[in-house]
Amino acid sequence: MPWWGKSDKPSEPPKPSPSAGAAATDYPPKPDPLPSEQIQQTAQKAADNVKAAFDPDKLPAREKLPDKLQQIVDKSDREDSFYNELVDGYVPPSTESNVRYAAYAARFRTILLSAHRYVAYTSDIGESFRPVAHPKMVRAAYGISWAYILGDVGYEGYKAYWHNQRIINPQIELSDHAKRITGLSDVPVGAVAPGTVPPLEDWRTVMVQRGIFQSLASMGLPAFTIHSVVRYSGRALKDVKNKMVRTWGPIGLGLAVVPFLPTLFDKPVENAVEFVFHKGFELVGGKGAVGEAPQIGREKLLSAKEKKPKEKEL
Repeated sequence: MPWWGKSDKPSEPPKPSPSAGAAATDYPPKPDPLPSEQIQQTAQKAADNVKAAFDPDKLPAREKLPDKLQQIVDKSDREDSFYNELVDGYVPPSTESNVRYAAYAARFRTILLSAHRYVAYTSDIGESFRPVAHPKMVRAAYGISWAYILGDVGYEGYKAYWHNQRIINPQIELSDHAKRITGLSDVPVGAVAPGTVPPLEDWRTVMVQRGIFQSLASMGLPAFTIHSVVRYSGRALKDVKNKMVRTWGPIGLGLAVVPFLPTLFDKPVENAVEFVFHKGFELVGGKGAVGEAPQIGREKLLSAKEKKPKEKEL
């Protein structure tokens, strides 16, 4: 025995106590399950709990959302639809807008940043500010308006061109961008026979017609209206003692007319121009020059999306 009083013999493991009862038969103890086995057991228990808690045959009854929450959902759906179409390359006709009748005339900056249809009336806004604005600002406003008109005419001509190509050559393969803009889809080979495009629906005729419409509805008539309002209201207020009212009164009245310009001119001028073109082509070239085109509403047909058959709900 060493000097510190311990033996050199290895110690024996302790024997199980008979008082342990049935537990003594499990000696040595079973090892704990491996981590992977524990994960599998936990996942199986969770799956069983989910299966027991959710029954697809016993769904809760449908209930109507509160009015405030439904308004939020509807607004989100409208915004998502608009921006998705904008990103995809499909934009409705420029004479249609969800914020078309917004009362934006309170601030000049708001006017310039409002719906794209009202950009055409930027020159009229400049016309309203002519008594107090620098001539360069008025010229810049006219430049913005003419840039809008050129872009709109080019856009309508682009759609009409691809519609013409689809009639002349039905099997033509359109790019994804052209499909989104025109609303056309691929046609199987041999499904439609090639046709002819009447002069009235030729893309060059469409561009000329659109240019005349925009020149009248977006420039000529609105400019005359705004100029007349500012001019005659200025004469009516020339004897007012308050300088602020005498200076800014005609401008405010001119701006107040702008939100009503689309209602006043767009539809009447568009119908009148289409009617005159239809009658003129029919008079000069006969029935073959107009084909089956309607007298009015031809512009909207270029923007109509191809209707897809609805899938039946299960």
